[in-house]
Amino acid sequence: MTMKETLTLEIQTIAFGGHGVARTGGLVVFVPFTAPGDIAKIEITARKKKYARGRLLEIVEPSRHRTQPVCRYYGQCGGCAYQHIDYESQLKIKQAQVRETFARIGGVSTVEVREVIGSPAAYAYRGKARLHAVCTGGEAKLGFMDVSGGEVTDIGRCEIVDESINEQIGLAKSIDGGSGLPDDLIFWSQPSGRSDDLISRFVQGKEFSVPRDGFFQANLYLTDRLVDEAGVVLRQKERGTVMDACCGAGLFSVLLASACRRMIGVEINEKSIACARANAERHEISNADFICGDLGSVVKSHDHRKDPIDLIIVDPPRTGLSAAALEALGGAGIPDIVYISCNPATQARDVHLLGEKGYVLASLQPLDMFPQTQHIEVIALLRK
Repeated sequence: MTMKETLTLEIQTIAFGGHGVARTGGLVVFVPFTAPGDIAKIEITARKKKYARGRLLEIVEPSRHRTQPVCRYYGQCGGCAYQHIDYESQLKIKQAQVRETFARIGGVSTVEVREVIGSPAAYAYRGKARLHAVCTGGEAKLGFMDVSGGEVTDIGRCEIVDESINEQIGLAKSIDGGSGLPDDLIFWSQPSGRSDDLISRFVQGKEFSVPRDGFFQANLYLTDRLVDEAGVVLRQKERGTVMDACCGAGLFSVLLASACRRMIGVEINEKSIACARANAERHEISNADFICGDLGSVVKSHDHRKDPIDLIIVDPPRTGLSAAALEALGGAGIPDIVYISCNPATQARDVHLLGEKGYVLASLQPLDMFPQTQHIEVIALLRK
């Protein structure tokens, strides 16, 4: 039997993705569930030329940033990565990660990364959760993927979701022991909505209908602020036409339409665009039009001479913008781009590519829409 290599090292920082970083003899060692300042006993589980991965065996000396996790499944469930770190430190860690990611991937190191806007609630903040269900050997499991990503961790409750979702999880597990559940279940916090197909969400006092299987910002307490921050640049001067790309159910379109002469929402999902139109009508937004289509095609076909777009808001999926969308944006001559993303890595990649088209990154404002997890939302402003 080969002896496992063990080391005792000090954790220096936390890498994007949530793993602690230690160094020894020119080797970088990544260790999950550690905090900056921990002196940790580590077992090396994989070694490459320049880095290694380790498993935490023991905290020899705990960091002053370390705190007690709230969740009983923490360390097994892969949903959270930072419950062992106090919340103020989480915000500083995420700010540093955004800075490092944009320097490394985006080639931008001179733009200030503003302090992360924290969530008013660090737990019980999520209004939506997607859980996986599996049944093997007559045993049903309902939960999130484990830290390895290979199995489902069976949970009784989740500490970062609204309590009404936990009630629904308990109910789902109680029916036939959960054995008849579909592979994936989407739970929304109450109020559940207007019909079986539509969910109601409330932002800045306005109701939005959202497809049950559609996208909407998950943080119940920080989405109002996200909209305000996205609208800061828009409201700096009088705007003609503004485009809200990847508009979903029309969150930004509806709430920011008053700051421009004309709002154009673009969304590829037909159910979402139908909701966007209904939401605009419900709130008597008369200057908004909605187009169901691919962003790249819509921007390319738009008549920019007759109806120049002053500013575009883009909020794409985690994968970022497509090559076609980037090409269309780069050639459209739009003065201001407000790029919102929950994945700074793909966002930094796209910012770099837009930089080659003449755009300059002006500011980065992170918001912690996902406390306790490795994810972070960033609003980037680019100017031509």
